[in-house]
Amino acid sequence: MIRTVVFDFGQVLASGTGVIEEASALLDVPPDDYARVYWAGRTAYDAGASDADYWTPVLAALGKPTTPEMVDRLARLDAQLWAVMRPEARALLRDVRAFGRTVAVLSNAPFSVDLAFADADYAQDADLWFVSASMGIVKPNPAIYTRVEEGTQTDPEEIAFIDDNALNVAAALRAGWKAHLWVSDADSRAWLVGIGALPPQ
Repeated sequence: MIRTVVFDFGQVLASGTGVIEEASALLDVPPDDYARVYWAGRTAYDAGASDADYWTPVLAALGKPTTPEMVDRLARLDAQLWAVMRPEARALLRDVRAFGRTVAVLSNAPFSVDLAFADADYAQDADLWFVSASMGIVKPNPAIYTRVEEGTQTDPEEIAFIDDNALNVAAALRAGWKAHLWVSDADSRAWLVGIGALPPQ
């Protein structure tokens, strides 16, 4: 039986609308140029690098002043935009909990986004939050799945996981979890019903 349902955050629960567009407009650079440098160092940022360590090279690569004020402004904007949960996704979290399952979020995200999660009005809709920066490891490192098992006190075969990254899903399957590649909120709901983590609709 599935006892714990683990959700990725970015895309799975939140669309990240405006993450590229609003920041590139702020910096007055083409969105494609911003996106290229934005993703280049993201893994290290998600693993716990500081705002300055991540945003300073981003600004320098775009030919923009690397001031502490701009670093702080970009970090805050980025966290704010990533932390907007879709209403349909929030309803899914609540329905899974109402069905008696533990709900956890496992997200590759920096400290700035972790702080935004803690302040969000949906923070209590998940029983446990596992954020890579605070753990010092990122998906798909096998150790991060072990940490979730320990934190939720759940055996691998009793965990269901939804993520939009195929590598993360594959790693969860290797860990013994049931795992599903995210498509949409409706698809997530249907999959969870199919494995008994939600009641039939």
